[in-house]
Amino acid sequence: MAVGSHVNQLQQAVETLLPAIREAAVEIDDQRTLPEWLVQGLADAGVFRMLLGKEQGGLGLDPVTTAGVIESISNANGSAGWVAMILSVTPFWVAAYIEEEGACRDFFEGDSQPDQPVLIGGSQVPHGRALKTNGGWRLTGQWPFASACNHANWVSTGSWIYEGTEPILNESGSPMWRLFLSPASNCRILDTWRTTGLRGTGSHDYTMEDVFVPDHMVMLHPAQGKSSRAERHYRYPGMAVPMMSAVSLGIGQAAVDGLNRLLREKVDRRSSRPASGDLDKLSDLAKTEFLVGSARGYLYENLSQIWALVQDGKEVPMDLRGRFRTACTSAVTASVQAVDLAYATAGASSIYTSSDLERCFRDVHTAAAHAFIRPITLADGGKMLLGEEPDFMMF
Repeated sequence: MAVGSHVNQLQQAVETLLPAIREAAVEIDDQRTLPEWLVQGLADAGVFRMLLGKEQGGLGLDPVTTAGVIESISNANGSAGWVAMILSVTPFWVAAYIEEEGACRDFFEGDSQPDQPVLIGGSQVPHGRALKTNGGWRLTGQWPFASACNHANWVSTGSWIYEGTEPILNESGSPMWRLFLSPASNCRILDTWRTTGLRGTGSHDYTMEDVFVPDHMVMLHPAQGKSSRAERHYRYPGMAVPMMSAVSLGIGQAAVDGLNRLLREKVDRRSSRPASGDLDKLSDLAKTEFLVGSARGYLYENLSQIWALVQDGKEVPMDLRGRFRTACTSAVTASVQAVDLAYATAGASSIYTSSDLERCFRDVHTAAAHAFIRPITLADGGKMLLGEEPDFMMF
């Protein structure tokens, strides 16, 4: 089947789900997880296989199309968009960085779980300890921010690596860490995700105790180097960051749309005049539209340019890397600004928990707190625009 047909089918399937996702917003927040029907619906639509290469049973979509799908889901519900992002990006990373071809093939195409898709969650920031043993590693520790862990059947876990009681050091003398793949059944989930926003992502802590991980299920993190795979689809590792930006843009657009509806319907209690006649409020609506729309355009423009170079087998120049980092962070910042303005412009209408703007406010600020996209990461964009390597090597 042609790629275009796959894209159309995927987009239509997602579009069909969106009304039900919007209706489930209160349930998602209250339960602090996505309902199983929603996860299954996203899986059936192919959302979690968007970035995965065709060789591994995925759709092999380009990142701009993928970001558009993530944004549309996030527009319906921020938590649903975040889970869709995690469960689509992590398989891409795994396929790109598992070094043994046989292990990659067995992982994605094997018959260990024939009745369900491979759903990979986990926590990639290094915590805990992986002790070298015969044929693999023994993993012990506690890991935070494991988005979608309630739905995952595999986890990708970052851990410091040890030989005996001593940490293994790299050439510069710094402790080394790796990602370890393990069935989610080896984890104990701790109920820690009680947050202001993105409540339905279920980003709990989890623990592992002396869990064996074979050598062929150990890999680099994308920030530690380029993929060694031959397929050009996996040449650029920095997929998570623009997809996080897409989540924020979706939430931002939801706030713009919410303010638009409110101004059409609301009547000022003091003047009995329609809110749509208030020039200040109309100006604010236009500002929110510009903030999200311009940020979206800049992000997708630079992402398209990078992807075209990668597919042609060319290196991404430093100035484009700088613009891309700038676009990713700025998309989040602009989304926060748009939501804040929409929330303030709506007045008392936005303070109720039944308000979509109230949920957007909580969700976008929670998303913007992520280390990959918080405002300080804009400094990496500045470094690269000056021709210097960034602190965060995925760019």
